[in-house]
Amino acid sequence: MSNQTLGIDHPVVTVRDHAAALRQYRAIGFSPSPVSYHPWGTVLSLLMFRDNFIELIGVHDPALFGTNAVNGFCYGRNVGLFLERAEGLGLVALHSTDSDEDHARLVARGLSSQGRIDFRRAMRKADGTPDTAVVSLGLFLNERHRDVSHFICHQHRPELIWVPEWQRHPNGAHSVAAVSYLARDPQDLEERFTALYGADRVKALEDGLHVDAGCGAFRVLSPGGAERSLGDLPLPWWADGAPHGIAITVATSRFDELESLWRGNGIDSQRSPSGSLLLEPRLCGNVILEFVAG
Repeated sequence: MSNQTLGIDHPVVTVRDHAAALRQYRAIGFSPSPVSYHPWGTVLSLLMFRDNFIELIGVHDPALFGTNAVNGFCYGRNVGLFLERAEGLGLVALHSTDSDEDHARLVARGLSSQGRIDFRRAMRKADGTPDTAVVSLGLFLNERHRDVSHFICHQHRPELIWVPEWQRHPNGAHSVAAVSYLARDPQDLEERFTALYGADRVKALEDGLHVDAGCGAFRVLSPGGAERSLGDLPLPWWADGAPHGIAITVATSRFDELESLWRGNGIDSQRSPSGSLLLEPRLCGNVILEFVAG
């Protein structure tokens, strides 16, 4: 795996009906990993790629909220609170192979952290046999703009996550190329991304900000920039005008086959001004999926 420290590891798409979302993502042409469960009451499946992935998560058992809490923070309860406001792109995990060192470095850069979590997650391998994923997280939830939040993710047993059988998708998807946010004033997020990646990797553009994460990119779009990038596609519904995630860009080796695949599965799409293919938020758990050739 060629991801690097703080590269985009996985955007988290949070949904109220996890089973229904899985059916929809299968119709879009993904082959999700088997369903598994976090110890704090959430249910998840992974859309695995070569270097990163998308996580679909929902609440399975709120009675488990509080498990593995650190400094009063519970990941499961945070998911539940997010779903009280919206579905969609609430968190993005950043890649780590040394959670202690990476957490300490980001804190030293001035980023506020809710602490570290270590946990185990029961799962099934591709052949159906049970096993246990061992994971460390470092929480960096954004206290000013809560829906532009991140955490570092260290998979201690990566061979249980980057399974070749789970990376074969009928739609040819093979990587998360970008994650896009909407902000009335994109410069409001410049300080955060500069603390994460350094000023040399954060570029101010006419339409917002472009952040080189090393593996994938973050885009912060103004409302005008979103329209120029996404055309007249409806944006994800949000309860307020605060900055929030709106799109995940996925690279695919089967770009020219997608429209035919989706028509056969009853999926409507449209072209962006740049020629990429877009799926509306209503089809994808209140997030836009953008597909590009690559």
